[in-house]
Amino acid sequence: MNDGISSKRRRVDADLSAGTDPTAPMIIHLSALPIGVLSHVSSFLAAPSRALFAATLFGNDENNDNRSKIAGNDWDTLDFGDIEAALAAKLSDDHLNAMLRCIDAVRKVKKLRLTNCMNISGTGLEPLRGSDVIERIDLRINAWDRRSEPAISCDDTIPILESIIEDEGCALLHLQFPKKWRNARGRAGSDFYHFLLQYK
Repeated sequence: MNDGISSKRRRVDADLSAGTDPTAPMIIHLSALPIGVLSHVSSFLAAPSRALFAATLFGNDENNDNRSKIAGNDWDTLDFGDIEAALAAKLSDDHLNAMLRCIDAVRKVKKLRLTNCMNISGTGLEPLRGSDVIERIDLRINAWDRRSEPAISCDDTIPILESIIEDEGCALLHLQFPKKWRNARGRAGSDFYHFLLQYK
């Protein structure tokens, strides 16, 4: 009996000398959980949160079948008004880019609304370049925090919009512009002014 106790003590001493604490809780990364569990958890999330969850877990690995099990396949509409305004306001272009790639937005998303996405400049829309399925894009931020101006930029966004409009199979029917662009449209030198003249 003493031999058992002493061998256990030796194992504990060895763990401590190796820098590991045998009493410490084991940390498991979320992606190590069974896909069925993750899929069930994601089913309770709003669509944008599901896409962000899948992108965070699996990145942009296009060969990972688990991404669609988490994010789902029904991506007719991506509306950031479906999540808390404070969360949408914290999303960056990197987040948006990862989400759009994760859900294969260029082939699936027909309606996009950037509601409350205060920090999005437009570079995150790159995965939509040349989309021939998107029908409606609403770039009005409708900011919940009226004290700060949305980051959405003509320079970053217009080249992507042009790639969609100029695509031979363009399906775009409705394009809603941010208020700050509409306020600047009268300025003859503005990028937005030239964009409007081009597609008038």
